[in-house]
Amino acid sequence: MVKKNKLIEFDNCYKKTCPDYCFIGIDEVGRGALVGPVIACAFAWKKDVNLKKNYSRLSKLNDSKQLTKKERNNLYLCLMEFGEFALGYASVLEIEKLNILNATFLAMKRAYDNLIFSIDKKNLKTYVLVDGNKFVPYINSRQISIIDGDTKSSLIASASVIAKVYRDMLMEKIAKLKFYKKYGWGRNVGYGTDFHRRAIRKHGTTPLHRKLFVRKTLASVGVDPRVNLIDPRVLQISLY
Repeated sequence: MVKKNKLIEFDNCYKKTCPDYCFIGIDEVGRGALVGPVIACAFAWKKDVNLKKNYSRLSKLNDSKQLTKKERNNLYLCLMEFGEFALGYASVLEIEKLNILNATFLAMKRAYDNLIFSIDKKNLKTYVLVDGNKFVPYINSRQISIIDGDTKSSLIASASVIAKVYRDMLMEKIAKLKFYKKYGWGRNVGYGTDFHRRAIRKHGTTPLHRKLFVRKTLASVGVDPRVNLIDPRVLQISLY
């Protein structure tokens, strides 16, 4: 007998009440980082996928923060095979202009819009499951917010894993550029580790740093203007 997947069964309870809807999970990663964009993912299972037959391959599915890098990468490959998804982001400039909450909503809207565009189904009705305790005001869809949703819903957990893998790869790629090697982003992916904080104290901030976040985390950090001369075009870096 195949062991049931609790996260998939959780979503099935919602699907039974609204069988005509396309269910989508949305989550973000990078909200608490000192550097770089917020990345959101919108995820839906493909209609022709038999999830019950693939429970074993999805047995590790959970909140991306509770998984090892190897587990996330393995799941990422499965999710690309079994699901339809799209990414959205909010840049450092947008985070500083809008505040982190509204920038996160913007990234989620972009992910949702990109997914809907790729699905492109006539008369599509969507039901969005969002991680957290707030609805996304910019998304015109039926919604429910689920606290700790990435540990309860397979759709939200899948979005969490994909967003995490993508953002980590992005930060690791940026970290290889000579201007950014000293900040250790290949290891801390932009979060405020001791090493990262010490590097900011020593070298100042870069155009990729969220200045308000840095000031709150390190009240005494001074900004070295020479560091800020780094070409801002690196903000447009792509994985592909």
